[in-house]
Amino acid sequence: MMGRLAQFKLLLWKNYLLQRRKVLVTCLEIGLPTFFALILVFVRLNVERVDVTNATVWSDFAVNERLGSSNWMSGRWQIYFTPNSTTTQFVMELTVKRLKSLCNGCVSG
Repeated sequence: MMGRLAQFKLLLWKNYLLQRRKVLVTCLEIGLPTFFALILVFVRLNVERVDVTNATVWSDFAVNERLGSSNWMSGRWQIYFTPNSTTTQFVMELTVKRLKSLCNGCVSG
C-alpha cells in the first residue's frame, strides 16, 4: 500500500510533467487571469471616488397598514404583468384581492 505522502508526490510530479509539456497552455492559465485582474485594478484606480453624504433614507411603514394611509401610495394604482399562464393569473388575482382589502379602490384589475 502506497503512503499518502508518496501518492501526493507522484501527483505533483505528474502535474509538473504535464505543465512542462504544454508551455503555451501553462502561460495562458497563469497569464490570462493575471491580465484580467490587472485590467480591473487599472479601471479601479482610474475611477473617480465620490462620497455621498446625504443618502436618501425612506421612512418605514408596517406591511399590514392600510395602503391608502401612506402618502406615496395615495391615488389609483394598476398592476401590470407579462406572462399569460394559469399560475400567474392565479397569483395576480390573489394579489389584487389582497391589495383591494388593504386600500379602498386604489387597485384596478
